[in-house]
Amino acid sequence: MASSESSSVASDALNDFFGQLYTFFETLFKRFFKNIYATFVDVSAKRWTKVILSVVGYMLIRPYIEAWFRKMHEKDRKKQLEKEKAEREAKKKNKAKMSANALRGGATGGGKVLGEVENTDDEIENGEDFATASGVPEWGKNARKRQKKLMKELQREAEQRTEKLSDDQVMELLDWSESEDEKQEDKKED
Repeated sequence: MASSESSSVASDALNDFFGQLYTFFETLFKRFFKNIYATFVDVSAKRWTKVILSVVGYMLIRPYIEAWFRKMHEKDRKKQLEKEKAEREAKKKNKAKMSANALRGGATGGGKVLGEVENTDDEIENGEDFATASGVPEWGKNARKRQKKLMKELQREAEQRTEKLSDDQVMELLDWSESEDEKQEDKKED
């Protein structure tokens, strides 16, 4: 008996809740459509005057508002440009007139600095720069020279190795048809 009373109380509470919810939305929709209807049907001359004056006033004031925002933006932009210019000038003033490598072993005959490459014909042709358009940091002049020198040395070593090989060794390197196990078995049979 207690469970039937509690279920009826719960169902009554749910019915009451959904009834109130329904009446709330019904009132909301009725008022919304009634107010929209009244807005267009019951418009007085005083109301039309207010609407027209609001629109005209906005049209007259808008260019001044835009000019004010443009002026504020330009003011901020000028400050930012002046700040960047001051930073660039500060960097130029702080920049050393001679590099550290030049001080260590330049004209005084102090010898070669670690990683320094002497001027050779290994420079890049036509003054090409690496990755200037792609956004990747450029290599320094010495790094390009070292890289080019290394590539030429590797190429020379490869050419020397191929010159030392005999025709039989080259054919053996090029013969991929047999596996290593079959080659060993063939040698054992001979």
